[in-house]
Amino acid sequence: MRDYLREKGGSADELALFGQEKMGTTWSICKMNMLLHGISHADIRQEDTLREPQHLDDTNELKRYDRVVANPPFSQNYIKKDLKFSGRFPVMMPEKGKKADLMFVQHMLSVLKHNGRMATVMPHGVLFRGGEEREARKHFIEHGYLEAIIGLPGNLFYGAGIPACILVMNKDGAAQRDRVLFINADREYREGKAQNHLRPEDIDKIIYAYRAGNDIPAYARKVPKAEIVAEDYNCNIRRYVDNAPPPEPHDVRAHLHGGVPKVEVENLTHFWQNYPQLKEDGFVSRGETYLDFAPVVAEKRDIADFVASHQSVISRHAEFMQTLEGWWQANLPIVEALAPDAVNQQGKPRNVYVMRSSLLASIEQALSEQNLLTPFQVRGAFANYVDILKADFKSIAASGWGPELIPDEDILQSQFPEVLEELEQAETRLAELQALFAAADEEDFEDSDDTGVMNSEQVKSLKARLKEARGVAKLCKRDPNMGDAALYQCEADQIEAQLQRHKVLEDEVKSLRATIKRIEGKRDERVQSAREKISTDEARTVIIERLRQLLMNTYRIYLRADQRACINAIENLWSKYAVTAKTIEAERNAASQQLQAFLMELGYDVQYAQVPQAHGCAGAAE
Repeated sequence: MRDYLREKGGSADELALFGQEKMGTTWSICKMNMLLHGISHADIRQEDTLREPQHLDDTNELKRYDRVVANPPFSQNYIKKDLKFSGRFPVMMPEKGKKADLMFVQHMLSVLKHNGRMATVMPHGVLFRGGEEREARKHFIEHGYLEAIIGLPGNLFYGAGIPACILVMNKDGAAQRDRVLFINADREYREGKAQNHLRPEDIDKIIYAYRAGNDIPAYARKVPKAEIVAEDYNCNIRRYVDNAPPPEPHDVRAHLHGGVPKVEVENLTHFWQNYPQLKEDGFVSRGETYLDFAPVVAEKRDIADFVASHQSVISRHAEFMQTLEGWWQANLPIVEALAPDAVNQQGKPRNVYVMRSSLLASIEQALSEQNLLTPFQVRGAFANYVDILKADFKSIAASGWGPELIPDEDILQSQFPEVLEELEQAETRLAELQALFAAADEEDFEDSDDTGVMNSEQVKSLKARLKEARGVAKLCKRDPNMGDAALYQCEADQIEAQLQRHKVLEDEVKSLRATIKRIEGKRDERVQSAREKISTDEARTVIIERLRQLLMNTYRIYLRADQRACINAIENLWSKYAVTAKTIEAERNAASQQLQAFLMELGYDVQYAQVPQAHGCAGAAE
């Protein structure tokens, strides 16, 4: 919300923020968060919102707000008799059964101004459960308050792995509202280890769908009130917007006799339109309705290289990057204008958020003619780029092109390339030796490459043998009747040489670690010394080039993802149709005959142990 204000030219100082939280720990974190973000005037109270709302106006009534944004606790109970301002709740939920979710929604709705709007996170259960929750949904819809329901992916929030949704209530124009916008965004996200994340393009698509309010197939739909009433006010999102992927098609004749159905190849229109000639070079005709893979794709592993090296893929990506480069050069003055005026260093810093908004609209327009990336991906990629570099842009706006904005790695690479090369070589060799020593400690290790490495047990054993051989050699020298001293000395020399080879490797590890420590120890000193010698103009050149490279790399990642999707689609066709059922059957029969031959050689009677031959109605499938 603060960033939105800044993007529109406003300030967080102009925003009056109010909040309430029951849990003391969460309340204190919220207070600290406000302070860290420079919003010290936020009025955050600690108390149960349902039982005793804290923010009152001069007449001792509940304060009204323009906007309400909340993520209340899911599935809570409450006590009805303790509620203050009970008029907030037109429909009372059961006190037990953990169904207080819509009580929070009704409270938020009650404190909105006549033209206010709210958005709150809710579990999916409130959308379809019956009883009092159905009556609450009916109340929202009949009064026109419910503007949109947005379905989100699961595991987005800490401590709640279940999928959630966002209810958007809007009092402005409620009397005329006869439709509810359903947005099903639960399939578009980036999977993470601990929790999932909405990517910038996912957020942009949700915002676009909400603001535009138009139908988007398998994503968004404005549902008439009458249709929801016919469903008995059941607001399960999939009833109205089903985003389940279509079933995977299978051609039985192609499975049996080979060939790739033309209709399945033609369905990959996105790739054939973007990469001309790729389809013609990857497939050859096999009658009117089927194709075969071209000889250049002899095996499945050839597909990735075929697509990556195809001229149409290379040229289309190069064309995209050239367009992006042209846009960057044309809009570079906007980025450069972030820095303070050299004449008026004390002037008001430029607004990074206004720059972001301007460039976002500009890059969308510049890349509107290409079809490699969707408009949501174009905007999302740039939003992600600015978000990563937000601190850098703010520093440029505040203090200009200072050399402190140049990363240490870039300074080392430009000023001390030989040091970095030495460090890289040392780290690479150390990793090799560490892997070698780790392998030596495994069971059944054999030094097949004759590196001289041994495990600790071998070293211990050889040292004991060396000590024994030297001792016996001394005794033999004193008393020749005890044996040949030269033989024992020779054995000791051989063991010593073997131990020495191992010690050389150990010493090399110590030396490499010392080298790495020495380089790392002087790293900060070298960087600081080099940074002090960089002028403002030199820093500006380096920083702008870094900004350009990061922008290019951001979009290259998206292009590689599209290329990978093309490879996966063709590999899927290969997996389904490259090997026919008849080929698999023939290979099975050949393996069966070979097994029977082996059994007969071993003297087993295989007359009654033959593997049954497959049979069926393959002709009927044709």
